[in-house]
Amino acid sequence: MKHSSGMVYRMVVLLIVTSILLVACGSQPAAAPAEEGGEQITQVGKIGGSDRADQEYVWISQFSNLPLFVERVYPGLDAFARDFGVTVRKAGPTTVDLAAYIATVEQECARGPAGIIVVGGWDPALTEPVNKCIEMKVPVVVTDGDLFQSNRLSYVGTDWYHLGVVMAEAQIREHEALGLTAGQVAVISPIQNENMQLSRQGIKDTLAGTGIEVVAEEDNDSQADIAAQKTAALMAAYPDLTGMIGLDSEAGPGIIAALDEAGRSGEMIVTVNEAGREFLENIQLGKVHLITMENYDIMNYLALFLLYTYHNDAIRTAGLDPWINNWMPQSVDSGLVLVTEDTVGDVMQFMLEAEEKSASEE
Repeated sequence: MKHSSGMVYRMVVLLIVTSILLVACGSQPAAAPAEEGGEQITQVGKIGGSDRADQEYVWISQFSNLPLFVERVYPGLDAFARDFGVTVRKAGPTTVDLAAYIATVEQECARGPAGIIVVGGWDPALTEPVNKCIEMKVPVVVTDGDLFQSNRLSYVGTDWYHLGVVMAEAQIREHEALGLTAGQVAVISPIQNENMQLSRQGIKDTLAGTGIEVVAEEDNDSQADIAAQKTAALMAAYPDLTGMIGLDSEAGPGIIAALDEAGRSGEMIVTVNEAGREFLENIQLGKVHLITMENYDIMNYLALFLLYTYHNDAIRTAGLDPWINNWMPQSVDSGLVLVTEDTVGDVMQFMLEAEEKSASEE
């Protein structure tokens, strides 16, 4: 009797376990059918899953079609959209129009997208619209210049103070290489931009006590033609000027245009920020000594990853709602690429191949 009861008991247990396993297997997300050609199978609820395909993320800036953005920002945004199976849209005025930029941020937030990237370095006035987005519980990550007083969830981008330090260090090296124990340098950048203010402070702090003096800081309003005009005026006002520093993408072309016009190309120590692949040729021509390149592709891909993870509630610290306990890092330094005479050939070749590949895929 005991043997018979034990056998029945074991059979009942086996049936129960089998039923549980069948139910568990049946509750798993169903895999989407593979496409012809052996494409990777996606699952609902996973990266690239069909239930996430309607998620839209928006990158917003003024001067949104700036060639530098098109060449260096857009590829990172497009890569994320491709890799994660979501939509990443570019928005914002195509001119330098702060009022229109602020209005665009507010309008996009009102639509309730999955997440927004705001290019914050333009002006601290962007703080208020970013805070409005957060109040509406629209996730916002700021890039390419922080908004320090805003409630953005994170900043992913360049450490602009460090960029200024790098510019100043290059000026020091080049002055020493020429046997100069003193010098006068001028800085051209958009004056009101918080990120540019940080860079200018980094320059002055690094040059302090070196004998190299910052004699002028001029505003180019993010326009190359204004940068050229200001450079020409500086050369007239400071005949002993030994160096020029350009901090935004339009300052460099303006500086070089003015030096070419005055027949002084190669006479000054010039350190500037990037302005596209063709501008890099100025290093090979001896007109520029250093070009800093921001890691735009990295900063925007990482920013979108943070927003995607946040929106899909993939991570919770101690089980707390992210809107109560924001888990995002306060800031992420996306770093710099330093282009010099030694590295310019490799960088130009890479950018050329990337352009050709992009053109062939269109």
